Amino acid sequence: MATRKVIAICQSGGEFVTDKDGLLSYSGGDAYAIDIDQQTNLSDFKSEIAEMFNCNVSTMIIKYFLPGNKKTLITVSKDKDLQRMVSFLGDVNTVDVFVMSEEGAARNNNSNMPGSR
Repeated sequence: MATRKVIAICQSGGEFVTDKDGLLSYSGGDAYAIDIDQQTNLSDFKSEIAEMFNCNVSTMIIKYFLPGNKKTLITVSKDKDLQRMVSFLGDVNTVDVFVMSEEGAARNNNSNMPGSR
């Protein structure tokens, strides 16, 4: 049986904007696409992202939205989180992944952005 591939649209360098309903959108920055599956490990994923965006793996934070939820960002910090991200997508073939540094995340947390899980 073939492994299901998902296209991760990796975005960095932009900022989150909260609309009046509390929904988040991402504006600006650059985006690249990476194909991932259940067997993709986080260290390989982060290494590929770091190469694309010329950033540091050790200070990288990865977040995404669950399908149908644009209010809460979910953090990917271990292999199991990455596997769950692929599983949670259901029939959806793409996922927006937001790549930020620890410094960038601290700036966003000082805004009115809802907390992440």
